[in-house]
Formats: sequence, structure tokens, C-alpha cells
Amino acid sequence: MCPLFKRMPDLEFRSADDRFRVHVPGATLRRLLHLCRSSGTRETGGILVGGYSATLDCARVRAASGPPTDSVRGPSWFQRGTKGLQVWLKRRWASRGEHYLGEWHFHPYASPAPSDTDLKQLGRIARTEDYRCPEPILLIVGGDPAGKWLISAHVVPSGQTAIPLQRLPC
Repeated sequence: MCPLFKRMPDLEFRSADDRFRVHVPGATLRRLLHLCRSSGTRETGGILVGGYSATLDCARVRAASGPPTDSVRGPSWFQRGTKGLQVWLKRRWASRGEHYLGEWHFHPYASPAPSDTDLKQLGRIARTEDYRCPEPILLIVGGDPAGKWLISAHVVPSGQTAIPLQRLPC
């Protein structure tokens, strides 16, 4: 577990075979932790946007949305809404060339391990043409976002099972 830093270091994750890598800037991580703290004891979440490295082997998360206003949530569940996301995505694409990379959510005071529901949702996203994301990323923050927390990262390639990504040392 890591303490909450005022200046958050970037995080890097990779699959055991080094096929998949994810980079999360400290500023984006700080935003995620702020959204988690604001959520209290209820789950929350949103989407991840960004791009890929020139060699297409590393997803670079540039921003995370907050929960859309039509999201519903409880202490151990979260259903992300869609209200306002399309406008936000279009703006990010037009101004920065960023696109949808995946999902994130918070497990308050619990493990950041994905549930079967989480993984099935990402599998559906990988297979749905409208998302244009055959290998969506899932970031889950668990624990106490104001104290001791953990973060997990997974990628779910279309038609395959979830691949856990290992956090590289900072």
C-alpha cells in the first residue's frame, strides 16, 4: 500500500509477457484519488481517455472522467451512466486527439480485485464496435483513498480472459 502523496508519481503497469503496458500520470492518479475520497463509502467510477505510444505497445492514460450524473451506486456496486460522456469524449478528441481507453472505479475500503461483473463488462466493451476499443483497460482503486490504498490494472482483449498487469516499482 502507498501513502497519499501531495506530488503523486506516475505509475507504470505491464503484463507478464510485456505485451501490454499502461502509463498513468501522477496528476491523473491524484484526480482518481480525489474522486474516490469525495465518494465516501460508495463506489464511483468513470472512463479513461488517452492514446498509445508510437510503437502501440503502451496505453497512455491522459485523463479520467468523474461519474456521469446518471450513474447509480452503492457501497459495493457501481453502474456507470453515460450522460455527458459523448460530449466530453468529442471535446477531448477534437482538442487533444485522445480517445476512450477503458474504465476505472473505486472499491471503498476493499480490495482492488475486479469482480466477475467488472470483467464481463470489459469483455462486452471489447466486443462492441461502438467503443472502438478491442483491448479496454480497467483500473480499480481499493482501500482508503485518504490513507492506505492500492490500485490494480487489467486489460481484457476481445474474446480472451482478463490479463492482470503488474505495477512496476516507482
